[in-house]
Amino acid sequence: MDNHNSKTNEDLNRNYEIFEKNYEISFSELLNKNIADIANKSGAEIYDKDKFLLSFFEKYVLIDLINRKISIISAKNLDDMNAGTNIKTDIYSEKSISKKSIAKKQFHNFNLKKLEELDLFSSAIILHFILTADGTPLAKEWISYRELPDGLFYASTIPGVLKPIEKKYENSGEKFIENILKFGGEKNLNFKFAGVIYPFKRFPILLILDEKDDEFEANIRVLFDRSASHYLKSDIIKTILVYTVRKLLI
Repeated sequence: MDNHNSKTNEDLNRNYEIFEKNYEISFSELLNKNIADIANKSGAEIYDKDKFLLSFFEKYVLIDLINRKISIISAKNLDDMNAGTNIKTDIYSEKSISKKSIAKKQFHNFNLKKLEELDLFSSAIILHFILTADGTPLAKEWISYRELPDGLFYASTIPGVLKPIEKKYENSGEKFIENILKFGGEKNLNFKFAGVIYPFKRFPILLILDEKDDEFEANIRVLFDRSASHYLKSDIIKTILVYTVRKLLI
């Protein structure tokens, strides 16, 4: 494993220890909040009085407040729920809300025991998002990490976070886009090789790749919607960027 990949894993492991400590605290905080307010601010959909659905990259997750766990709902799970409805699942399309509503109705007939529990680290990121989200609409204006509140503190570390995928895709722009699509993202047509990936429906990340050529090394830029700090704090934004990079290295 090269040094950059090792650093990526070190960053994740360090944050894992911190997030593990906050996991139970976060659930306790959520139990004291109004579930309708949580759903409205985070873009989640209520399943029942103590459970709700939220998009997370290419999947849905089910947050169970009473049992204090978060479970994965894969595309296959949704296909099973939507069996006989002729619905194609696309959580980022313009019709995503109506599709989720139908999926929710089917969910009542689905065996919850079939769901796989999400890992603790990913769950902690989701809990932070839900607790931070204030419902601010997407600004549809891209900004750099250093333009985020307190972004200057970590800005110098962002190129190092991106280095592993710069190396992996330095001559593979098409594969770069293909993998962004695989994780629920979409191509951005304003650049030759660029895509928007959605850790959460209300938290898009724009990644722009300039391939290596005879004059310059490969370069990747990352931009966030100006509303980003209304959904995650700057240090957690770096964490979810590290998490996204790791997914794109698979």
